[in-house]
Amino acid sequence: MTLRERISEQPPVKILTLRQRVQSLYQQGGIHAQSDAVLSRAFEELAHALDELQAADHALRQQRDEELNRRAELELECQRYKDLFEHAPSGYLVTSIDGAIRQANPAVLQLLETSARAIVGRPLALFVPEGQRRALREKIADLLQAAAPQEWTVNMCSWEGATFSARLTASVMRGASGRPLALYWLIHALGEAGAPQ
Repeated sequence: MTLRERISEQPPVKILTLRQRVQSLYQQGGIHAQSDAVLSRAFEELAHALDELQAADHALRQQRDEELNRRAELELECQRYKDLFEHAPSGYLVTSIDGAIRQANPAVLQLLETSARAIVGRPLALFVPEGQRRALREKIADLLQAAAPQEWTVNMCSWEGATFSARLTASVMRGASGRPLALYWLIHALGEAGAPQ
């Protein structure tokens, strides 16, 4: 629920109480129209209520400004991470917990000889030779139980069919409850002898 929704949903209890008191004084003033003391008290209560509302308004405006500043900071931080992901020299992927590709940086697109449009939504297993796909799915299942990033070497195939050896490093992104939400992958092509290309 946003701050604006919270504000419009229900006024603070203190303001409601003051409003009831002012209404009560107003009714008393109607019965005793000649009583200057009642009218004077009503005006004092109204002035007090106005002061409370102004203070609340000031606090809410200050809180809104702080939230806007924090949002701008978060958007800037998010953009920095996006730029880092996009410009990293190594291949990075983000997949669902079952291995469906959600995001791919340009380095991995080049390595797999494909485009983001062609790769997003497809299983990572499509880029592994058919005989090794089951082993990759088993590794993913094991990874979901692991506490630390896992690393292994696997043969991979590009979209164009070129086969290469790659070192995969994968870790699990977990939610606040500890439930797996996504998998992060670093894919590094290896030479024939296992040396980096």
